Order: sequence, then C-alpha cells, then structure tokens
Amino acid sequence: MFEISLVPDVKSELIKKLKLRNLIFLICIIVAAACGGVLLILGGITAGQGVALQTQDTEMVCRSEGKTKKGGEKDCGRYKETAIMKFSNAEELLTIQDQMKNLSLLNNNKIKFSRTFGILDTILSNKNDANTGEDKVLANTVSADINNSTLFFDAIAEASNNIGYRALEGFKKNVSRTYYDYGNYMRTDKEGNEIPIPSYCVDEYVDGDTKIMYGIYHKGAPGCEAPMVADKKNSDEDDEGQEEAEETEANTTEVKDIKIRRTYNDMNDLNEYKNGNDSLNKDKTVENIKGYFFESKCLQYDSEEKFDEAATLEQCPLLADEPVIGDSSYGRNSEDNMVLSFSATLNISHAVFLSSNKHMMIVSPTRQNVTDSYIQVKNMFTEAVHDKEGEN
Repeated sequence: MFEISLVPDVKSELIKKLKLRNLIFLICIIVAAACGGVLLILGGITAGQGVALQTQDTEMVCRSEGKTKKGGEKDCGRYKETAIMKFSNAEELLTIQDQMKNLSLLNNNKIKFSRTFGILDTILSNKNDANTGEDKVLANTVSADINNSTLFFDAIAEASNNIGYRALEGFKKNVSRTYYDYGNYMRTDKEGNEIPIPSYCVDEYVDGDTKIMYGIYHKGAPGCEAPMVADKKNSDEDDEGQEEAEETEANTTEVKDIKIRRTYNDMNDLNEYKNGNDSLNKDKTVENIKGYFFESKCLQYDSEEKFDEAATLEQCPLLADEPVIGDSSYGRNSEDNMVLSFSATLNISHAVFLSSNKHMMIVSPTRQNVTDSYIQVKNMFTEAVHDKEGEN
C-alpha cells in the first residue's frame, strides 16, 4: 500500500518553524513568570528589612530618650520609663557598666611588683657567708620601670681573691641562666577530671630540711572544695544511713590541710605522685594523698621524660634580653675590703609580673628558688662603697 503526501516541502518546513516559535514563546513566558516571582520575594524581603530596621531605630531612640520625634512617648510603650537619658546619673552608670566588663581583663593584666624582691633574692648571692670564701653580689639601690619590666640597680661584687670581676662574671652567667615557673595546684574529682585549686586556698613554703617546696591546701575552707568528713558510713549500711552520711558531709565545716609537693624529678615521678606514691617521702612522715599535684606551665621534659633545663630556660627565661652592665670601679666597703662596684640593667620577661600567672617561682641554675611567699629581703642590700679617704 502506498501513501502519497500532497503537502509541499515548503509547507512542511513552515509547520516545523511555527512549532519551534511556539516552544520558544512558552519558555520565555515561564522564565518571565519565574523572574517576576523572584522579584516579588526580594521585594518582600526588602520591605521586611525596612520595617525591622525602622522598628529597631525606634527602639534605640526609645531606650535612649523615651520618646520619638513623630509619635512622642506613645511610640515607645514599655521603654519610655527605662530610657537611659532620663537617669540623672546616666554617665556614671554607663561608665561603671563598661568597667565591670573589663574587670576580668584588668585583673589578668594586673602587675605584682612585689615579685621584684623574689627576683633579687634569687639572682643575688646574698646567702653566702664571707667566711666560706665564696663570691658575693649585694645591691646598694634598686629602681624599676614596671611598665617596661626593667630593673636598674647598683651593686657590689666581692670575691675571695679580691678580683671583683670574677664575681661579676658569675652574676652575669647566673642571671642569664635563671628561669621562672608558674602553674596551678590541681585536684582530681570523682569523675577523674583535673581541676585547678584556687590560689587563695594554698600557702607555699620551703621545707627547711629537704629544701623542697610544698603547698598547703586548706581543703574545706570557704571556696576551697567540699569539706572533709572524719567519719564515713560503712558500705553495708542501708540507704537511709547513706543519705544521713551524705547530709553530714554536706553540713560539716571541718578543714583539712593537704601537703602537696610542687617540683618533680621527671614525668614518671609526677605520675607516681598523682597516684599517691611520693618518691621523696621515704620515711612516710607526710601523707601523700592521691589525686593532688602541681601542674607546671614552664618545666620541660626530654624524650626520656627527664627534666630538661635547657628547654625550660628557652620556654620561660627570666630575662627578655641579655643583662646590661654599666660602669664598674673598685672601692672599699664598710669593712674596708676591696670590692667591685657596678650598675646593671635587667629587662625582665613581662610574664613574671602578671598577676594571672599564679604561684610564680624564680629558679637559678643552682636550683635556688623563691616564690611570692618565700623571700629573704634582709640580706639583699649593703652599704655603698667608699674610697680610702672615706668619700662615697
């Protein structure tokens, strides 16, 4: 069967073009409708933002002055009675509020100038006896630029062989190798979390026999953890007895002093101390309570977990720069001995004076250490030198 098309080729092409035109028109209409919808959405958002901004502007004016230019107090509603400008002491209130926000920052940046004496007590050879034949360095006068963390002082260097420059060189090397250490005394709670103990709960001292530094934690004092209880209920008691024991623990005011060692030989020593094993407490005269220890922010340990003094000095050096030694000359002290008089400038690391760095300790290469609560001020100073005629 044969089918014969009577439509010319020109007519067929025209029909195809018409269909393509109609398709393009349809697509254009859809795109235009979509654009119109997007414009409507954007217009709604813009209008909403305008309303929101106007509302916020009105609220700001109402919170400040209590009324608007157009509607007066009617537009302010509940804000009209608490407007800032209605308070006669608004300036004082705003100043106090701003200061309250900065209390934390101010406290962290507060300077503890008293640590100057701890620095001097460590770097000066003020504990040497003249009869031992050791070199001594004592200060005459001290001044400080606390804003730049700089100490200026005049001192004398006295050597057993009357060569004061030997004592001066020893002073320079000693102060260049001195570092500081600070940190927190820690306790471990029931969940195993390590929590810092507030600094006001701990008093530090150096044991006179062992020369080891300890902190005495007054557990149970106000703000110093939960109180200690002398008597505990046995585990085989009933629930009612347990509740009574818990209530007794919550109400007791007993304070117990806990002795916490501050320094450790190595990481293993620290870990053992955390577990209640004090390697230095051979005679067991002092109880080492598990879970209480000191966490240093400066002390470094090597790959074998031994104390690394070089890395510690690099981490927390006492001096920010090399010591600067000024004029030096020989003279005679009050005992008519020949000594070297010199001046020195020390640029101290700013972190040493920050109040936020708790339990600050200055440590010399000889392991002499001084904290905020352990300072030997009385032997730091001496009289200025004089010449043979007695002139200063």
